Amino acid sequence: MPSNYTFNASMSCSASSDSGYSVSQTGSFNLNITQVNSVQSGRKEIALTNTEICAAPSGTGMAGKIVYVRNLDKVNFLEVHSVASVDTNVIGILEPGEWLFTVLRDDQAVGASADTAVIDIEYFAVEIDDQA
Repeated sequence: MPSNYTFNASMSCSASSDSGYSVSQTGSFNLNITQVNSVQSGRKEIALTNTEICAAPSGTGMAGKIVYVRNLDKVNFLEVHSVASVDTNVIGILEPGEWLFTVLRDDQAVGASADTAVIDIEYFAVEIDDQA
């Protein structure tokens, strides 16, 4: 049976240069997620070849998923892709420590592949149906 969740996020970032230029931005938002059918989260080892992060949404009327992935490696980059095959439908390339958070309105799996060595990631994926 589908459930409802609220996702709360906030971020603060700033940048400055030696010439004295600086900029900062802060923000936050709440995302009410309805018709949630599955929540997956944890840590995974991602190999050089494709490793599935989350399976394709199952059942009829599945509209997509909300996905968060963070590269925990200190050296290697990570390629995240839809359709769960290497170099296909790249969602993002994450350098060490970088993360992504996105909503994917499709019914595909999400996979990843490491650059030159196995990478540890943290992730969560929320499967939503066509009423979300």
